[in-house]
Amino acid sequence: MRIFASAMGQIDNVGDTVLRRAFLNALRDAGELQVFVGARSDAYLSGLGLHDTDRVYRTSAEWRREISRSTLREASVYAFNAGEMELQRAYALRYLRLAPHLALNRLRGGHAVHAGFGVRQKTGWRIPVAATLRLCDLVAWRDAYSRAAMGLGRVAPDWAFATGAADVDLLASTPDRPLLAVSVRYNGRRPDAAWLSALRNLADTLELEIVAVAQIERDGPLAEELAASLGGTALVWGGPDHAEQELRLREVYQRSLLVVTDRLHAAVIGLTEGALPLVIADGGPSKAARTLDAVGIKGATIGWTLPDPAGLERRARDVISRREPILRHVVEARAALRELTGCIRKLTA
Repeated sequence: MRIFASAMGQIDNVGDTVLRRAFLNALRDAGELQVFVGARSDAYLSGLGLHDTDRVYRTSAEWRREISRSTLREASVYAFNAGEMELQRAYALRYLRLAPHLALNRLRGGHAVHAGFGVRQKTGWRIPVAATLRLCDLVAWRDAYSRAAMGLGRVAPDWAFATGAADVDLLASTPDRPLLAVSVRYNGRRPDAAWLSALRNLADTLELEIVAVAQIERDGPLAEELAASLGGTALVWGGPDHAEQELRLREVYQRSLLVVTDRLHAAVIGLTEGALPLVIADGGPSKAARTLDAVGIKGATIGWTLPDPAGLERRARDVISRREPILRHVVEARAALRELTGCIRKLTA
């Protein structure tokens, strides 16, 4: 049975290729993988870990034509592109246009999988999207908020948890790490002087060197600015290659005791290399905090406004004291993803 999966993501976002690579790996053993990548460059594709046996589609016309042919001739699996869901009109219409294909494919004995999604914000457009999802055999969300907003499916960890150090190495990883990584989004709230002072004091107290990292290429200028303000160094993109930047990021996280971030996949990828998260989440749970909460990692958030100069240190020391159970939650998340992968493979068994 052929499996159709889109792997489109942001061209300068390592997190987008990391989670999609894990998802494609989960799908691959269930059938013949057909992957839509559009006009994405080889630099982007480097992070997807595609195999020679995968058939790659570069144009929307070819992709739609092949899906239509498959619907008329055979049973197949349609796997929705994992990631963040925006419940807006255009997004909902895209789902509704797919509904006839999903229904006919189902009549032929085919299947549909919608796993690894998070809802950005609940809106009325969830109703047509949820109606389409009722044609799927498997629906999974990466946090409880998304599951509650959509009213169907289950909660399962973000696919990026499946990557990184092996379980045994993760649990055996030493807490003697000399770095404190900071990853802040370029288009979010900018840290003020008091916040930067608290972070600098935390690094000094814990005797850590600060490294400001760019999880997304557009974060680069802010990472350099933070490094200058904090007396640290910056790791920015040296080129467009996703695999290269991911390797450089992981090398930093392997040496980091903490990752201070408002980016979901900086927290998750850091965890998969043994770096503990301090997620910046003001104004209610962020998608990063919700996603960690879904795998049992709680009490790892800080705000942009700290209650007092010692507040950041107290939270950091609490997270550090829970290192072993936090990393065990990562191992448990991987077990949950293996179970989810087994469910996918059973569809085509």
